[in-house]
Amino acid sequence: MPIKIKIFLTIYVILVAIAVILFENFFGDKSLIVVITALAPLMILGIWIFPEVVTKKTTAGDNDNPKGNSNS
Repeated sequence: MPIKIKIFLTIYVILVAIAVILFENFFGDKSLIVVITALAPLMILGIWIFPEVVTKKTTAGDNDNPKGNSNS
């Protein structure tokens, strides 16, 4: 994943976490703040540590006849 997207997602997660913490502080359950405080850093850590899934590209003929049987 490109660095620009990781930075954008990190900022987005931080802003949403702050908004949820403020909302829960004023109107909601204060114990949920602990969950958000633990979950947001874990999501950011996951964005930066875990690699992007890469798949192999196959040629067009590889998947046409997987068992090797002819169609005649």
